[in-house]
Amino acid sequence: SPDGTITDSIESKVCWWHMQDGRVLGLHGGQLVEYDAETLSPLGIVVKGLGNDTEVVVVENGSVLALVKKSTKEIKVIHPNDDGSYWRRFQRNKKVRQEEKAREAIARMWLEQTKQ
Repeated sequence: SPDGTITDSIESKVCWWHMQDGRVLGLHGGQLVEYDAETLSPLGIVVKGLGNDTEVVVVENGSVLALVKKSTKEIKVIHPNDDGSYWRRFQRNKKVRQEEKAREAIARMWLEQTKQ
């Protein structure tokens, strides 16, 4: 049932969810992955490194995705991206960080040159 589905051992479970918006999510080896709805090709990682203390919960007929920490009952809702997808674009953020570091290096070099 897509309403209130909870998994037990994250690392050993393989689970699939068809979300209300048509997105397909799968749990494999402690990673929550988004898949293409037609081909079931992986699109990207939604959450990685889930441990056994985490439950994946899909409620309201697949309209809400949340992670619940068993020990503290802390809940974290996974919100979709602006385009409706759930997977995180890790590489884009890496590129932004690299650009920021390059600008910071240029600023440091300029400051060193102006001190002399």
